[in-house]
Amino acid sequence: MIDIRPVRCTECQICMQICSWMHFGENSTKRSRIIVGAEWPEIPTIQICLACKDRECVQACPHVALHWNQWLELNEALCDSCGSCVEACPVNGIHMDPITDLPLTCDTCEGEFQCVQWCPTQAIERKK
Repeated sequence: MIDIRPVRCTECQICMQICSWMHFGENSTKRSRIIVGAEWPEIPTIQICLACKDRECVQACPHVALHWNQWLELNEALCDSCGSCVEACPVNGIHMDPITDLPLTCDTCEGEFQCVQWCPTQAIERKK
């Protein structure tokens, strides 16, 4: 899936912009599935689904709206926006969309890993 190296991150937010562009056709860091944050001079945080083995988010969903199929998939018709998946994620890798109020889950751009491809410092890399 994805490895993160926060020490390499310059907080350029290109990953956030490409993510929102790929999924919504807009450059909105608020609608990104990856979140970069920092309190300078601290090392930035990079929050994204890291494909943990326990899939706590999937287990926490009371409506079975999330499932794993090489990446985290959301069935929007089953989701009631309860936020249980957000609370259950141990790496803060799921966020709620401020427009749709649905969870923003990383789908790796369906295997294309656009955030990885666009990151100029390789702070985000595809796991080997």
